Amino acid sequence: MGDTDVKLTTVSKGGAKLGTVIPSEAMSKSDGKAAIVGKWKITGVAEPIDLQVSGSSVTSVQKPFGNEPLMAEIEESEEKFGLHVTMGGFPMKAWLKKEGNETVLAFSNGGRWAKL
Repeated sequence: MGDTDVKLTTVSKGGAKLGTVIPSEAMSKSDGKAAIVGKWKITGVAEPIDLQVSGSSVTSVQKPFGNEPLMAEIEESEEKFGLHVTMGGFPMKAWLKKEGNETVLAFSNGGRWAKL
């Protein structure tokens, strides 16, 4: 990593307001808080990721993103479940939704994880 490279080690809440990013079909905050905990399958990654919640913080047990965990903060001011995320040093937003019988964690960068 060069001297001019920036790598986030905390969760940034800047950028777009989550309420304008979260789609209407996203889970409610209460349902999302229950659903986020557990194992998640990332497309193209062999081993699943375990997500855990402590208060309004969400972290991954594993550290597959540049030897860093996924770090996220639940946006408590919204009715829908939304996250401010730092993953691999990059900020983004995320939300949970149901697609058929599947629970999906959708990221603002287009990434999608499926709950196992």
